[in-house]
Amino acid sequence: MSDIFVVDQTQWSEPVRVRVGYGFPETIRGPKEALEYLKWRWPVREGQHYANALKECAASLQRQIPIERVRETFVLASIEARMLG
Repeated sequence: MSDIFVVDQTQWSEPVRVRVGYGFPETIRGPKEALEYLKWRWPVREGQHYANALKECAASLQRQIPIERVRETFVLASIEARMLG
């Protein structure tokens, strides 16, 4: 018997491009990628939009809020952190 893994493929209608420092722009395609980015790559771990984006990305993965709303929140967090590419 083999294990079956379900991968969430939920993506936004339009990806968000962010840049960490002087690095190359990176494309974030949905709430799962955004949450990973917020947890592990985000340069500033403070701010209201950052906190909201963390909560909303996690809630979206459990289908509690619409993913396009989460995209807007992630964009605001990107602006707040001066990362919008």
